[in-house]
Amino acid sequence: MRIEVDCERIRRNTEALVSWCAPRGIEIVGITKACCGHPEVARAMLAGGVRMLGESRLVNVARLRQAGIDADMMLLRLPALSEVEQVVALTQVSLNSQIETVRALSEAAMARGVVHQVILMVETGDRREGVMPEDAVQVARQMHELPGVDLAGIGTNVLCIGGVLPTRENTRLLVDIAEAIERDLGIELRVISGGHTSNLMLIATEELPARINQLRIGHGILLGCDDPPLYPLPCPYQDAFTVYAEVIEVLSKPSLPEGPVMVDAFGRKPHWEDLGVRRRAILAIGEQDLRTEALRPLRPGVSIVSASSDHLVVDVTEADPPVRLGEELAFRPAYGAIATAMANADMPKVVKPILE
Repeated sequence: MRIEVDCERIRRNTEALVSWCAPRGIEIVGITKACCGHPEVARAMLAGGVRMLGESRLVNVARLRQAGIDADMMLLRLPALSEVEQVVALTQVSLNSQIETVRALSEAAMARGVVHQVILMVETGDRREGVMPEDAVQVARQMHELPGVDLAGIGTNVLCIGGVLPTRENTRLLVDIAEAIERDLGIELRVISGGHTSNLMLIATEELPARINQLRIGHGILLGCDDPPLYPLPCPYQDAFTVYAEVIEVLSKPSLPEGPVMVDAFGRKPHWEDLGVRRRAILAIGEQDLRTEALRPLRPGVSIVSASSDHLVVDVTEADPPVRLGEELAFRPAYGAIATAMANADMPKVVKPILE
């Protein structure tokens, strides 16, 4: 069992997206959070042309700093009040929505003799972080008046909780709010952070408002595709990650369970169809290792049946070539599998560095 990461392919994908966005005046922040701040992944993104990295957890930022990564760092998850000293010590920029937190950041930054940049997050429909649009000017004014912090700009986030797609309309709302803040404060905001990988489709359709000048990209760099995959991206690789698991059983069994059926080990109520006797393999990997539903078998004729904590059951009746006991099967992981596998300390990781 292991996950393999090809950092040269991550570098090439980064390079392609940076080159695609640069003529449009859009800077990419390379998001390493799915790989838990792995230094080689960060180096690949920096080698591909990003100038700032983004992380959601301070422990991952510390990991990068300890590895000698000195690039500017953005904290993606809203800072906790208990973290403000670490935030100003380890990062240059943070996303914020609470004035109380920014006041605490102000005090921490003043104590360290630094200026910490803040981006005010604004709610544009997805119902995760961000102030409501009608409150944005007032909150921005309060942040702007604080010493030790610099109101660098505003940002938004969609898709991640409510599943709301980025559109020209909800992205234009962010620009309108930015311009209202600029008029009220008599300043020009340096950053209008329009979102993440899903916003790239607005570039593909030429619908991204002109003043959006930053996107926070992780999924697109790591997987080389949009999220959801509605439009192709100019990335050369969609296979920078591969998961391998060993076959520990291969037997023919009825496809329909025998006996009363309730819920499985994770509280899910399974639905079964009687497909007759099928050839099934069990692999030494399960939900405790990574998110198995985000795996795609690479061998033709193999399909995932279900998983428990430590076992992944696959149908191998039509596998080509046939599956043998003791061999490894390969899978292409989606974002959820990558994030959970990389966060699992017990998951072996083979990280291939960029080519010199």
